[in-house]
Amino acid sequence: MGETSRERVMVIDDEESVRTIVSLRLKKHGYDCVELADGLRAVHALPSSRFDAVIADINMPYMRGTELLKWAKIADPDLPFIIISGMEELDVVRKTLKDGAFDFLVKPLDFTVLENTVKRAIEHGRAARSQREEQKGLQRLVEQQTQELHRALEEIERTYDATILALGSALETRDTETQAHGLRVAKYTRMLAVSIGMTDPKALTDIERGAYLHDIGKIGVPDHILRKAAPLTPEEWQIMKSHPEIGLRMVAKIGFLKGAVPIIWCHHEHVDGRGYPRGLKGDEIPVEARLFAVADALDALISERPYRPPVPLGSARHIIHGEAGKQFDAVVAAALARISDEEILEVAGMSDMPFGGTEGSPA
Repeated sequence: MGETSRERVMVIDDEESVRTIVSLRLKKHGYDCVELADGLRAVHALPSSRFDAVIADINMPYMRGTELLKWAKIADPDLPFIIISGMEELDVVRKTLKDGAFDFLVKPLDFTVLENTVKRAIEHGRAARSQREEQKGLQRLVEQQTQELHRALEEIERTYDATILALGSALETRDTETQAHGLRVAKYTRMLAVSIGMTDPKALTDIERGAYLHDIGKIGVPDHILRKAAPLTPEEWQIMKSHPEIGLRMVAKIGFLKGAVPIIWCHHEHVDGRGYPRGLKGDEIPVEARLFAVADALDALISERPYRPPVPLGSARHIIHGEAGKQFDAVVAAALARISDEEILEVAGMSDMPFGGTEGSPA
C-alpha cells in the first residue's frame, strides 16, 4: 500500500487493546482508522462517513458483530466486512460468510494475514462499487433509450394515424359520407370489441383502423357506379361488390395495416353465408369483421340519410337483435346490449372525433 493511500477502516472491538493494536498496524500501511467499542456506535457512525472496510469482533455489548454485519450489508452491500473472533466454530464461520462477511479471522490475530486481508477486502469493495456504478450507468442508459424508443414509437403511431386519415380523406373525395361514417363506426367497433372482452391494445387499434378504412376499396370503383343515384344494374352491382377485394390488395402489403385486413376484406360477410365476397359463414368470418358488421348496421340505422330520418336507438337495437344468428353474430349482437345509450349517443353526436381511443371509451 502506497504512502498516499488513505482508505478508511472502521475497527470495532470491546477490547481496547485489540482495537488499538489493529489500528496501529493498519496506520503504518497508510490507512485511516476509526476505533469504536461496540456495534451500536458503529450503526450511528457508518451512515455519516464513507468507509472502505470494517473489522468487527463477534462478541460485543449492545450489538453482536454478526448483527452489525447484517445491518451493514443492507445499508451498503459493497462494504467489505471482516469478522474477528476468539472462537473458531465451523458453523459460525459458515454462517458469517453466508451473511456476507468478506473473511473470518481468528484471534490471536496474525497481523500479516490481517493486513493482506484488509488490502484484498478494499480492492474487492472498490471493484464491487465500480461494477455497481457501471450497472447504474447502464440502467440509466437503458432507461433513457427506452424513453427515446417510446417517443419514437409514439411518433410512428401518430404518423400511422395521419396516414390512415389521409387515406380516409382520399376516399371522402369520392364518397362524401365515408369519413364521418368511418370515424363513428371505428369507435363503435372498438366499443363492441371491449364489450366481448378484448383487451390487447394492438388488437383494438387494428380493429379501429380496419373499421375506419373498411370501404377503402371503393377508391377503385368508377364514379359513375359509386355516385349513381338510381339502382345499380346487375353488372354494376358486381363491380361494386368487388371493393372488399380491391381494399385487400391496397393494404395487404402495408405492414402497419395488416391487422386491418380482416375487416376490410370481410366486412360484407354475413354469419348465415349470404354475404360477399366469399360467402363465409359463422366462425369462418374473422371476429373483427363480425364486430364491425354490428357497428356498421348501428351507425347506418341511427344516422340520418337523404331518403329517411334516423331510426331511434331503441328501435335500432331491436332490429339488430332480430338479425342475430342471421346477418349478425349472436354474441356480438348481445354485446351491443351491454353498451349504454349514453356511450353510443356520445359517439353519434360527435362531429370532430380524434382517431384512436382508450379501452372502454369512445374517446
